[in-house]
Amino acid sequence: MTRLARRVAELPPSSTVAVGKAARALAASGVDVVDFGIGEPDFSTPEFVARAGVAAIEAGRTKYTDVAGEPRLRQAIAEKYRREYGAQYREGNVAVTAGAKQAVFNVCQALFQEGDEVAIFSPYWVSFPEIVRLSGAAPRILETRLADGWRPDAALLERQATTRTRGVILNSPNNPTGVAAAADEIERILEWCRRRDAVVIFDETYDRFLYDQRRHISAASFGSDSDRIVVTGAASKTYAMTGWRLGWAVGPNDLIAALTAYQSHSTSNASSISQAAVLEALQQLERTEASVSEMLAHYTRRREAMIGALARVSGVRCPAPEGAFYAFADVSGLFERKKLTGSGPFCRRLLEEAHVAAVPGDAFGDDGCVRFSFATPIERVEEGMRRFARWAEV
Repeated sequence: MTRLARRVAELPPSSTVAVGKAARALAASGVDVVDFGIGEPDFSTPEFVARAGVAAIEAGRTKYTDVAGEPRLRQAIAEKYRREYGAQYREGNVAVTAGAKQAVFNVCQALFQEGDEVAIFSPYWVSFPEIVRLSGAAPRILETRLADGWRPDAALLERQATTRTRGVILNSPNNPTGVAAAADEIERILEWCRRRDAVVIFDETYDRFLYDQRRHISAASFGSDSDRIVVTGAASKTYAMTGWRLGWAVGPNDLIAALTAYQSHSTSNASSISQAAVLEALQQLERTEASVSEMLAHYTRRREAMIGALARVSGVRCPAPEGAFYAFADVSGLFERKKLTGSGPFCRRLLEEAHVAAVPGDAFGDDGCVRFSFATPIERVEEGMRRFARWAEV
């Protein structure tokens, strides 16, 4: 047996990936599986964006780029934040990465080390704690409550942080809860960071998918704290480009330079083809907006169908998500009825018996919950919810 380094020997695989693998294996055997585990748009990349990628290949733009990304793309990302949030970013404030996951990973590698802690509000995206651990630091999990709307709370941070807490990760809209952080919540957390010389990593991968006329509040709009804020984002969800692997980090020049140096020794530049495609999306604002609006309209109908169906199942509590495309349902009221002890066994039984795939909440820090994705056609949302309701009532 090969001796593995402790950092990977103790590393759990992604639960969302594991659920997808199990669902695909069952489907391959001929079973009709309704997959609510997947965390990516079911839409195709907009045709004009995809064509820009093809054109880049045909033009021979297949060489290395600047490690931090093509200058024109970095300028376009900086312009996005100036236009939308009034942030005074320039090309030097932007690093282009292979997805938002790499952006968060590189930021943590550049900022944290052994002996540090990073505060993460729970429920959290599955990879945040492991990314922190891989930097050598320790995650400090701050448990929010469904009764309080799972809202990030500066008072909770104040009570539970220690002198070792060097950073805070905020994800808004949140995966898995769909909670969108309010301006006053962000401000209070930034105030704590000012006093403690800590940094906020603000992941806004789902920034364009908000419901009920909500507007996204980005940490980038808090210009007076720009030296302690790094924002990460991606083309993955907004432009239905998950497989293109293109994200970014935006922050202080010195931090961007440091994480770019780190990236130069790991993956180097993100795909030149993906960069060309995303540049087109950022430049063709009217066409991009039409594409995003169409996706949001579909997600809105699916959200209503899923939340309505879950509300009719006895023993299930699920507030309507404010953003993203997930319903994070408290199913602990079904555990006794189904003779189950947690979200992992719950999801295994649900897949095996009802052929519905969902992600266990323990992967997100709440073992009483299950994440259902509504990034799937509404007919499948309705069918999957019918199956879930029948299974839950037995």
